[in-house]
Amino acid sequence: MGMAPLFCCFRSQQPNCMALTGLAASIVAFAFMIWGLADLWFDRKGVEAIYIIAFILVCISLVAFIIIFIFLNLRKTESYRTINNIGRIFCLVILIMCFVAFIFLLVAFIILIVDYADVEKEIPGQFFPSHEWAAVFVPSILGLICLVIMALAANILYKVFYDNVMATPYPVHITQNSMTTTPNPPQPVIFPVTNGPAYPTPNNVPYPVTIQQSGVIMNK
Repeated sequence: MGMAPLFCCFRSQQPNCMALTGLAASIVAFAFMIWGLADLWFDRKGVEAIYIIAFILVCISLVAFIIIFIFLNLRKTESYRTINNIGRIFCLVILIMCFVAFIFLLVAFIILIVDYADVEKEIPGQFFPSHEWAAVFVPSILGLICLVIMALAANILYKVFYDNVMATPYPVHITQNSMTTTPNPPQPVIFPVTNGPAYPTPNNVPYPVTIQQSGVIMNK
């Protein structure tokens, strides 16, 4: 799975490299968005809220990339298939969060530009210092670029985990059945044993019986 047309220049990269790329991009976005939160002037509370939501999603993605990097370097065990399935879920969550954060950050960026420009037009002699304008543009632009890189990395890693799941056979547990032995039936006795009061036999063991043939001589 994974959207192969969106692999771009990362197509031939190793999984660990892609995990580190996504992690580095999330760290850069995290650092610059802190700068934005520290220096930006928010005229509208809604804009500040969606900017903070985008920042939180970037933080969650950073933690998710750390977990994915750990999953990629675990040895193959009986739970290897389960780990790869969990990795796929993490990649899918990162993709969704990157999409939502990108939309929120883009909307906040556009509204911030409009608000800053309106204030300078409405109040004569009011000009925001250059570092505040830099806080509007630099964190937002770098954050948007990093979110795209994070989404591309998560997309490729999703395919890596999917391929690992498909290449791992299901574990088959074979239980060894115990062999049952049937007892040999006792051999039938040729002559019935009379074990009554008139013919007592110890331990029900029959005595051997000897039959002798007697001849009869008839006189003519």
